[in-house]
Amino acid sequence: MELTRENYFSQEAQMAYMGSSQFKDFLSCEAAALAKIQGRYKPPASRSMLVGSYVDAWYSGELPDFTERHPDMFKKDRTLKADFLAANAIIDRMQADQLYSLLMSGKKQVIRTGKIAGVPFKIKIDSLLDAAACRQIAEEFPGAAPALGFGDGAIVDQKVMRDLGDVWSDEERRMVPFAQAWGYDIQGAIYQAVEGHMMPFILAVGTREEPADLAALYIPDDALRAKLYEVEDLAPRFQAIKEGREEPRRCERCPWCRATRTLRTIVDFRELGRQ
Repeated sequence: MELTRENYFSQEAQMAYMGSSQFKDFLSCEAAALAKIQGRYKPPASRSMLVGSYVDAWYSGELPDFTERHPDMFKKDRTLKADFLAANAIIDRMQADQLYSLLMSGKKQVIRTGKIAGVPFKIKIDSLLDAAACRQIAEEFPGAAPALGFGDGAIVDQKVMRDLGDVWSDEERRMVPFAQAWGYDIQGAIYQAVEGHMMPFILAVGTREEPADLAALYIPDDALRAKLYEVEDLAPRFQAIKEGREEPRRCERCPWCRATRTLRTIVDFRELGRQ
């Protein structure tokens, strides 16, 4: 199928292609990921996610469509609720910063498709910079030049975070950088592989703090390569689950597993926390 902005997140597109979010869903819980793809499970969007989507929609020029789909962002008098007024303040902070503005000046919402380990993937790039834009940034901000490299351009992904601090990782059992904790290194590996030119992967970040903080971060190519190996190893199994050739594993911890769990035995209460 041909992907467009209108059908990119449709159930048909989710079945036809894997994306970074879907891949991370499978990492978290295969059963929940499959139920989500099939339309049997729709996790509620958190307010923080909606704020991030609001900022994305503003930058992509899709804000009218976003507000139409989310009437609950308005009060009864049609003024914005506090979270989205704060989102406007984040946007103002982003726009006022020259480097941030240059990073977000590329071609918006660029859709690409490709295959990783034989599995069809889709990506949508927030800001795709060409070589000329990267040269301009390097000239105006010499400290940014090492991150941009000397290639054909750069992939910029915009994020709105609570703050820039480290996040606890259950897998690592320690605090790790938020980009690692939320799998943005996996996203970068997928984007870089599908785009095909091994462009630098940059995160343009604004925070929901008051006042908002900003950061321009890059994920080194060696870290992206390590995550790409993980994607190449696991994507075929996840694709087989989508196609019904493999049975999904349940994590038994997520909301989907809690909602669909059936009792089959009676457990010694002292063993409950060890299961």
